[in-house]
Amino acid sequence: MKTPKKSRKISVLAAVLILLAGILLGGYLVLKSNRGAASQLDDILGNKTIAPLTCQPNANDPEKDSDGDGLKDWQEYQTYFSDPCETDTDGDGYLDGEEAASGYDPAKKAPGDELPGTTPKGPRPLPNNLTTALSAMLADQIAKGRIESFNQTGQILAADELTKYPALQQSVQSIVANAGQLFSPDPIDEKQIKTIAKTDKSTIQEYARQASACFPNFGTTGDKSEPEIFLESMQTSDFSLLDKNAEIYQTAYKKLNEVAVPKEMLDLHKEQLNVISGLIKIHQAIKQIAADPLKASLALQEYSNILERQANWLQKLAALIESHP
Repeated sequence: MKTPKKSRKISVLAAVLILLAGILLGGYLVLKSNRGAASQLDDILGNKTIAPLTCQPNANDPEKDSDGDGLKDWQEYQTYFSDPCETDTDGDGYLDGEEAASGYDPAKKAPGDELPGTTPKGPRPLPNNLTTALSAMLADQIAKGRIESFNQTGQILAADELTKYPALQQSVQSIVANAGQLFSPDPIDEKQIKTIAKTDKSTIQEYARQASACFPNFGTTGDKSEPEIFLESMQTSDFSLLDKNAEIYQTAYKKLNEVAVPKEMLDLHKEQLNVISGLIKIHQAIKQIAADPLKASLALQEYSNILERQANWLQKLAALIESHP
């Protein structure tokens, strides 16, 4: 049984990497830095077959999770009445274990699938590890013969060949479509923000000066730009500069919370806090590229959105200053 499991694992890995390369923006950077996975791909090019995997659940084994969805077999049988051989019993794009942990019924499709006696989290949180979740979805579909990892010549399927599998595309989109949750800003307690009633031009200019002083090295560390730091960190697995950059943002967030804010600028101030909060989460996701390359890829996409939001913030600030004589 060891050989089928190994073949299945490698097949799933191949499919995940191809998806990252062909579907997700920024996948190039992720794949280029993922050396261990690339070396495994070299080992499977000659593999012509995919051995089927037989699911054999055992409700009497307290530790067995046959489908790897986060629920033990006994929980699937006795508690949630879900399928111990199906990672997503109700087919809604969420792993059974993730749904149960979030207060939703893994055996019932939304809406109206809240578990009795629970207060479900909303929106539903994404899996902690997106790459593992996607791998589990693909493994389930490969094992059931719904998709393939190799074409008839024994070569790994290219991205355009994978488009003929709608179920596979749905698995990707169910994760990507909700990725905004990953980098959503931390809640802001307005009661903790110091505000002042005065809103003349000099007061606004002073606020802008203090806010800018909170993070004087925005986007750079030394002579390297932030994108250069991202790429170098992923290629070398040396995250020292990335950590230094993240520390700058963490300090900036704390200092910005201590700045007195003209009431007229409260919303603008909160926008800037949200930008910094998002940048911190992006750095954290990129640092975890070895464990979750899919999340790192989505972080790179979100980074371009963050830069646009920062540029808009600066424009709004300049317009506000100009509007006061």
